Amino acid sequence: MATHDHFPMFIDTKGKKVVVVGGGKIAERRIHTLVHFSFDVTVRSEDITQEIQQLVDAGTIHYEQGSFDPEKPEQYADLFFDAYMVLACTDDRTVNQQIGRICKEHDILVNVCDAQDESTFWFPAIALNDELTMGLVGNGKSHETVRKAASQLRHIIEKRLYKA
Repeated sequence: MATHDHFPMFIDTKGKKVVVVGGGKIAERRIHTLVHFSFDVTVRSEDITQEIQQLVDAGTIHYEQGSFDPEKPEQYADLFFDAYMVLACTDDRTVNQQIGRICKEHDILVNVCDAQDESTFWFPAIALNDELTMGLVGNGKSHETVRKAASQLRHIIEKRLYKA
């Protein structure tokens, strides 16, 4: 029997602080998933996409404008202090790597968007409706396979499940 290194787990999200470092398209996709749950989301980035700005304007998430200097990791002590989970979603490999290291040193769950091996959890593709939540991850070799499978699962729970 084959064994796997990752166990899918669902957690209580109520009020848990999530920090997303980065404000581009990858951060936007991850934030779009997070807002379906009761996390307290804070985004830290120099710039954010228009969609992220709309979530800020609606009061759905918090935004702190600023960058991360990998030479000064102490600047994030306050931001990460009470975080349950951090997503490193910048376009700077060194910054993402440093964020991953800091979070691991402080036992904070971290997903480094460009390096699964530097993450303590993998961010899943989500399919959900009012009654069901499904999370799906792959082995890191084919994001397209996960995207297609998640799309099919979404279709099943959104359309077919309730027609029976």
